[in-house]
Amino acid sequence: MISEELFTTLAARKLAGEATAEEQQELDAMLQQHAVLRERYLILQQYFTESAYHNTSDTEQALTRTLSRIHASGNDIPVKRIRFTAVWKWAGVAAAVLLIAGIGFTYRFTTTVKQEALADTAQWLNRQNGKATKAIIELADGSKIWLNADSKLTYPEVFNNNIREVYLEGEAFFDVASNPERPFIIHLAKGNVQVLGTSFNIRAYNNEPIQTSVKTGKVAFIPAYDGSGKKPDTIYITPDEKVIYELKSESIKKEATYAEDDKAWTEGRLVFRNMTLEEISFELERAFGKKVTFMEDAPRHYRLTGNFQNNNLQDIMYYLARSKAFHYDITDSTLVISQ
Repeated sequence: MISEELFTTLAARKLAGEATAEEQQELDAMLQQHAVLRERYLILQQYFTESAYHNTSDTEQALTRTLSRIHASGNDIPVKRIRFTAVWKWAGVAAAVLLIAGIGFTYRFTTTVKQEALADTAQWLNRQNGKATKAIIELADGSKIWLNADSKLTYPEVFNNNIREVYLEGEAFFDVASNPERPFIIHLAKGNVQVLGTSFNIRAYNNEPIQTSVKTGKVAFIPAYDGSGKKPDTIYITPDEKVIYELKSESIKKEATYAEDDKAWTEGRLVFRNMTLEEISFELERAFGKKVTFMEDAPRHYRLTGNFQNNNLQDIMYYLARSKAFHYDITDSTLVISQ
């Protein structure tokens, strides 16, 4: 017999980040035994992903969307109007707990629910980050994705076939759960990356070279060519290797890298190695959400190196300007650079 109260408690504690190792193991066992609980938990997890990085009003909208999705799938869960208060320490965590424990689930447990039914109702979800915003997403198969600022990930609630597929615009670090029977494919605008189980970083912003570097395991990068008649190559990458695909020239090169630096952004670090100030400005604009403007052309080409850990923009610009003289001015919404 399924314990509704126990499931509610364990799921709430895990989503709030407070579950002990024993509680997580007990919840995992329940999810493995009961497909209906897995479906509900995936929906709650997606709701938490949508709401955890937004303010209270956005959180209410995320809850409304999630309840509507549950209602549309035919689950017997009452859709109620939930009002949020400002006394929560973390709006996203509290909303997740409220969704599980406070709206009065009257879920019917039946023995007729099958995994095939879940596949039929699976939906594709979108997570889109603006500038100065990051997110962590856990997929249905246990894979974990760190999504950088100014990036978008499209992924299914449940993987329902022999291939695990997601779509990326921007930058993300992937820690893919190993499953040799189900390859994992990341579709990019100009190519794709295929793996079985590994950790790696992909940078695929519009109008920039695609970069893929590997921390653990092995990755296959397959470029897409625009009507040139060239046959796509498959380039294999192993730890501390990087592939760079120049979109305009459709040229590819593989070089040594330090994978920890490529994923530094996931840890609040910004690493610049012999980069032009213009290239650095793109990173700063995404990281801090301020529009960068150059008053003259010359500073764009200054080459600089730096490694910053959780520094604010003022500190970063101060140290960069000491290594190569230039002027800068920071306002609430802009960073202006001049000679």
